[in-house]
Amino acid sequence: MSGNLENEKPSLSQYFGSDSGSEDKTDFTTKLSDTSNKLNTLKLEGNRFESEYKNEPVVCRLFSDNVSQSKDPTAPFFDYFGSGSDAAMNHNNLDKNVTMPDLDIPTMMDSGFEPRVAVGSEAERRRDAWIPSEQTRQILIKCVTSTPGTFFPEREYLTMPGVLLEEELGDSVGEAVTVCLGETEAAERRIITANDVTQDERGLRELVQAGAYRAAINLTARLLEIYGQGKGRAGHPSKHSSHSLQLWFTRIALLVKTKLFNFAQAEAETFGDLDKPDVFYQFYPEMYGDRPGSIASFSFRLLLAELPMHCGKFLDSLPRLFNLWSIVKQIRKNLQAGLCEDGNPLGINEPDRANSEKLWRSREIRIIHSIIDCAICLKNFQLAIDLMREICEIDLTNRHTLLSALGRLHLIIGDIAGAEDSFNKASLCAQEMQFKDKKLEVRSLIDSGLLCIANKNYNEALNFFQEAKSLEPNKTMILNNMAVCHMYSGRLKDAISILESAIASNPPQALHESVILNLCTLYDMESSKGRLKKFALLRQMSRYQADAPTAILEKLYG
Repeated sequence: MSGNLENEKPSLSQYFGSDSGSEDKTDFTTKLSDTSNKLNTLKLEGNRFESEYKNEPVVCRLFSDNVSQSKDPTAPFFDYFGSGSDAAMNHNNLDKNVTMPDLDIPTMMDSGFEPRVAVGSEAERRRDAWIPSEQTRQILIKCVTSTPGTFFPEREYLTMPGVLLEEELGDSVGEAVTVCLGETEAAERRIITANDVTQDERGLRELVQAGAYRAAINLTARLLEIYGQGKGRAGHPSKHSSHSLQLWFTRIALLVKTKLFNFAQAEAETFGDLDKPDVFYQFYPEMYGDRPGSIASFSFRLLLAELPMHCGKFLDSLPRLFNLWSIVKQIRKNLQAGLCEDGNPLGINEPDRANSEKLWRSREIRIIHSIIDCAICLKNFQLAIDLMREICEIDLTNRHTLLSALGRLHLIIGDIAGAEDSFNKASLCAQEMQFKDKKLEVRSLIDSGLLCIANKNYNEALNFFQEAKSLEPNKTMILNNMAVCHMYSGRLKDAISILESAIASNPPQALHESVILNLCTLYDMESSKGRLKKFALLRQMSRYQADAPTAILEKLYG
């Protein structure tokens, strides 16, 4: 969280989506926060439980693993932003401080990516279906029925986006290294930049895979120049395509990821809620013929609805999310009534209707998860619990995971008995479904550990986390929680040793924001001479990470 226009609030991950890397982020990560060089709050971070929908893109997955060029010039080059792990959800904070959602950007190496859908296929029609507002619908009818070149809507009905960042983003980690460790150290830093990759989709993939998010933002600005939507083009009319709107989706998601919240909000403002006519295929009959539907992806719509929440404006996100939910519910009603998604009486055969119903049910669940996230940020825990219980009845396949998350939600509000009841139901549900997954066993052990922490039984909690570690030795989140147990048991050096060992054994994975913040806090508690140890962490980050939030860098050298 940095820069002149960045939000300065700390962030805990609350975003619904799946994560990259080998670490399963379906469990709470314990996070320490410090005030005046001492630890005074404990935050148990909830990280993503996942469901198994296979036909639904996820807002925070960005890239398809199919790198071949499509013959369709309008095909989205990131296609589905992901796949089925879409009902993932996080719950944070046993602390009373409200924190903001974060956005994770997995790479195309994650499993479960959807292939490109064939142009004109039923899958394409299903994916792009949407119900525009009545005003937008009337304008689209005029676009389709008017003689080509005779109908020109008012400027207020056009999005007219443009890049607002005047200069390309630099290397914030390199700048910190120069200040703290000297130019010699900085000269040894090697990172990939936008100039080092091909100026296209493939290059953008490479940057995101490398974690070079600021460089990826720079490249999106260059690519948007192709569409007349680059620097200085805000407020100028231009045509949209699937490719250009996916670029915007990627850019805004990356701005959120790098915590450039004000720029993300400013550049997204022109899109509104993606209801303007020029984001629908019918607006361009000369390009798309009679093709119906939304050029913008559903995931883009969800991101824009959540964007105020990322910026700390939770009350602005809630009505947007409920509006999105109402449209999806209407789509499902249309399908159940034998109509198309938008209410068109066009016939759909039963297999296609079943697939469409499955898709929109999964999208509805995703929206509900986002509403729960927002409700937690607003401390409206009753709404969050009610919606969690509702999802538990809808998504029976993942009911065991959802019940576990419900238990953690009870922990947030201090309802230990309610949490224990939900955890017991989750275990019973997994047994009834004959699930013998190691991850479920690890989840159960972590749930037990969290209950012990809530009851201040830190040594007992440590035993559960150690057992979980025996099943997943390299799971950084478990090691982080073990460090918390040691710290609260008065074993400060043991807590530091665990986190240092985690980073030494697997730097790319263990150099996680919460681990670094925790370790810096522990250094401050241990000695007033912790600065040199922090510089050693900065050296590690310089070696293994292309980017880092400025809040982390300031913690290391501030």
